[in-house]
Amino acid sequence: MGSAIKKENRQVKEGSEHLSGQLHRLILGDETPDQYTLFTFYINLFFWFCFFIWSLASWLTLYYRKLISDQKDIAVEDIIDSRGTALGFEPGEFISRLETALLLDLLIFSFVFIGLILIYRKKLNFIYFVVGGILLHIGLQLFYIGFNYFSEDVTLFDKTGLLAMLASSIMYYFLLKREKSGGSISFFDEEEAVE
Repeated sequence: MGSAIKKENRQVKEGSEHLSGQLHRLILGDETPDQYTLFTFYINLFFWFCFFIWSLASWLTLYYRKLISDQKDIAVEDIIDSRGTALGFEPGEFISRLETALLLDLLIFSFVFIGLILIYRKKLNFIYFVVGGILLHIGLQLFYIGFNYFSEDVTLFDKTGLLAMLASSIMYYFLLKREKSGGSISFFDEEEAVE
């Protein structure tokens, strides 16, 4: 009886490993990219994860603000409204803009994730998803929520992360473009690397 349960558990485990392997190959492909591609991918993945999780947690907090207020006696709406008033918004306007912007950020960062997959697969069109998504995110904060919000409430970590994602993606794009046209993905030409 015990051996039958162990055999069934082993089959379930092997089946799940097989499924995760297939999913991995489907999304990331069969080939492991070079070290610089992996470095660019993981740096951008780290910042993407931070932005996506923060946007999701913030949106959920806003969406369930009444529940939080009822259960924990934390006046989320009052706190956010007072911050919005300090930034120059009318009462109630800031919270609705913030909720919309966070929902759009989740969509934008979903497209950025597609770009990250394209980085891993060494496809040049990743640039439209990653850089385009980051620029949309910044534009949303600057123009929809407002410059005061961007300058006062967006942290230095966020600004640094966005800059790191932009810089690494643009630099990787030009190196990948050079590799696709027959060059090297390294910073130096082959002749310089040999010398």
